[in-house]
Amino acid sequence: MRFYPDSETYDVQDEDDTSKLIRLPWNHVIRLSSGTEGFFEKSARVMAIFPETTSFYRAIISKQPTWNSGTSAEETSGGVGNAHKPRVKEVIMKFEDDEDQESGKTPHRRVPSRYVIPLPQQYFYEDEDDVDLAAPNTM
Repeated sequence: MRFYPDSETYDVQDEDDTSKLIRLPWNHVIRLSSGTEGFFEKSARVMAIFPETTSFYRAIISKQPTWNSGTSAEETSGGVGNAHKPRVKEVIMKFEDDEDQESGKTPHRRVPSRYVIPLPQQYFYEDEDDVDLAAPNTM
């Protein structure tokens, strides 16, 4: 909603609860995608808004996105400097922990590209990145 340059903070508002503002440091705010960024590749790990919610969840792009030319009026409305750039309109992905209980399969879901952002690595880590602090076994 508003940026305060002196404290480098933003006032943000949850789309589900418009009754209050939350003040966050600048590095806790991520700009939504314009669809022209280069991280839209099959197998890319991303964060995306789960369909019919306002919450971001981890996902993997499951099908190679189709890039449009960016020349139609609808496609050039992505903001200043994005006119005539190739863009992705929607991304097909599989969300983590979205397994169907009956079939055991994870469905492909379509998400508008503006609601897909690169996985912010500084907030997450993988189990395989854990360091084993146990003393090495010497014989």
